[in-house]
Amino acid sequence: MCRPFFKVLPIQVIAVQTEEIRIFERNELISAVVEKHERLIAEYQAEYDALTTTSTTLDTEIEDLKKRIEENEEKTGVFDEKKHHSGHEAVEELKKMELKQIDAEKIKAGISALTSSKISDSAEERKAVYETLRSDINNAEGGDKSVLLSKIEAAYQAYTEEHTLKEALDADKALLAQKQGEVSEDKRAGWLAVRIGSHKESLEYWKGMK
Repeated sequence: MCRPFFKVLPIQVIAVQTEEIRIFERNELISAVVEKHERLIAEYQAEYDALTTTSTTLDTEIEDLKKRIEENEEKTGVFDEKKHHSGHEAVEELKKMELKQIDAEKIKAGISALTSSKISDSAEERKAVYETLRSDINNAEGGDKSVLLSKIEAAYQAYTEEHTLKEALDADKALLAQKQGEVSEDKRAGWLAVRIGSHKESLEYWKGMK
């Protein structure tokens, strides 16, 4: 009989390196969770405080703008009335003067242009109307023109005040729209308030578990 042939193979020993796994005690785990919530609350609160301070300043700026716009709109109306009233008085004074018809008609047309409510005219264009009107009055023959010139001056001064206020109003209204847009876009503070409240509730819960 043939003997069976056995070959002894070397045994390979595989060493498996394992990492040490740390098991947290209950109190350690709770402390870690509490620390996390306290850290997030502090971070969110700091950002929230900065945002609300900015928001309060923004609200104040908006209210100041609204108040200034309202006041300047009232003043604009007053100067507009004064301009037309002075123009009306100038026309009445013109009727009393013994001027040539062609001069009287030219001056009346100038008064109408000076006191016009046309908003497309620039300040320079209206100033040119005023200066031309003064020249026409001074060049007209006949009568004392001092009263008429004073009425024209008053009408022009009222116009310049009105025009300056309207420019300021346009700028303030544009700025108000911008500021109101900033308020409507600011949603971060609300989100932060919700998150802070949520983390505070969780913090109280975990503190109670100690």
